[in-house]
Amino acid sequence: MGGINTVANKRFEALLAVPVKSASMDVDRKTVVQIVVSVAAVALFITGLVVVTGAYGETVTVGPDDEEGQLTGELSGEFDGTLETAENGTAVTGFSGEYENGIIGPVDGQAEGSVTEDGVFTGQFNGSISGAIDGTVTGTMNGTVEDGSFDGTFDGVAEGKTQTKLTSDGGLFIIGLIGSFIVALPLLGYLIERHDFEEKPE
Repeated sequence: MGGINTVANKRFEALLAVPVKSASMDVDRKTVVQIVVSVAAVALFITGLVVVTGAYGETVTVGPDDEEGQLTGELSGEFDGTLETAENGTAVTGFSGEYENGIIGPVDGQAEGSVTEDGVFTGQFNGSISGAIDGTVTGTMNGTVEDGSFDGTFDGVAEGKTQTKLTSDGGLFIIGLIGSFIVALPLLGYLIERHDFEEKPE
């Protein structure tokens, strides 16, 4: 029995001497560097775009004579309170809603027109518009009224500021920025591949 125990103990000690590989693997340093460099390059590129747009962008204005200033589309919204009928048979009230046709623009102002017995409102709207165009708007609204809500069409014009447009110098800077980004990424990748990330013995 003593011999058997001795053999068993020796086998157990031999098992303990065998190196056990850790379950958690070391993170590849090269992969980490590649991820960090890629994220930093993209962030720098986006920052450059924002800076160039802010420095070389100019606000475009539109008016009644411009195509962008012609508004023909759908209009829906709410009248402020009840429609008050004036002596000449027209209703005057505040109106706020949303114009939509290619662009979406909240509107707010004054509506003046007539309401039929069937609940059809036809009249003029004068007010402000925001969103795609920031400025004033005027035109004809035609649609149905139910419980103070309007749903119909709008035909008019707007005048105000719209999107920011890059100047010619800004366009050149954007092209240069894109070119630098395209060249820099492969170059950084090459330098990472060439670098020795192995730990050197002390």
